[in-house]
Amino acid sequence: MNLFLDTHFNDIIVILFDENNKIVKKEIIQNKKQNSTYIMPTIEKVLEGKMPESVIVVNGPGSFTGVRLGVTIAKTFGWTLNIPVRVVSSLECLAVSINAKDKIVSFSDNNGYYVGYFDENNKIIKEYEYLNNSEYQNLLNTEKVYADIDIDYEKIISFAMGKNTINPHKVNPIYIKKIEVEK
Repeated sequence: MNLFLDTHFNDIIVILFDENNKIVKKEIIQNKKQNSTYIMPTIEKVLEGKMPESVIVVNGPGSFTGVRLGVTIAKTFGWTLNIPVRVVSSLECLAVSINAKDKIVSFSDNNGYYVGYFDENNKIIKEYEYLNNSEYQNLLNTEKVYADIDIDYEKIISFAMGKNTINPHKVNPIYIKKIEVEK
C-alpha cells in the first residue's frame, strides 16, 4: 500500500492506494483551520495500522503552512521508514486531471492566482506564476484558462508514480508567491 498526501490549500486529502494505483481508502477533510491538528489522525485512519511502501506528496505551490506540513510529513515517512518519496505539484494535479493540448491551469487564494502552463503530456512549458487579480484578468482576456477542475486522483497517482523518487532530504516545497519583503 502507498500513501498520497495533499495539504497545499484548505483541504486535507489522504489516500491509500494499491500497487495498481487504485484507491483503497480516501479521506478528505474540507476547509478546516489548523490542518496540523487534523492531518495525523486522518493519516492514521486511512492507514489503519498499515505501513506505507511509498509516499506521494503535493509540494505546492499553495498555502505556505499547508505545503510545509505535507512536505514535512512525507519527508519524515520517507526517512524513518526508508521508503520512496515522489512529489507532484498542485498545478500538475490540475493539469493531469484534464485532457487538453497545451493547457493553462489555475487556482486562487485570497489575493491572486497560481498559474501553470503545460503541454498535452503534462510537462511544464513555462515557469509557474502567481498573478494578482488584474494580471489574471488580462490572462483570461487572451487565453483559455482551466479552473474549478474536477480532480482525478487515480490519474494523479499514476502520473506521480511514473516520476523518479527523491531522497527525502531533498523534497522541497514550491513557493512562488512573493512575501511582502520581496515585493
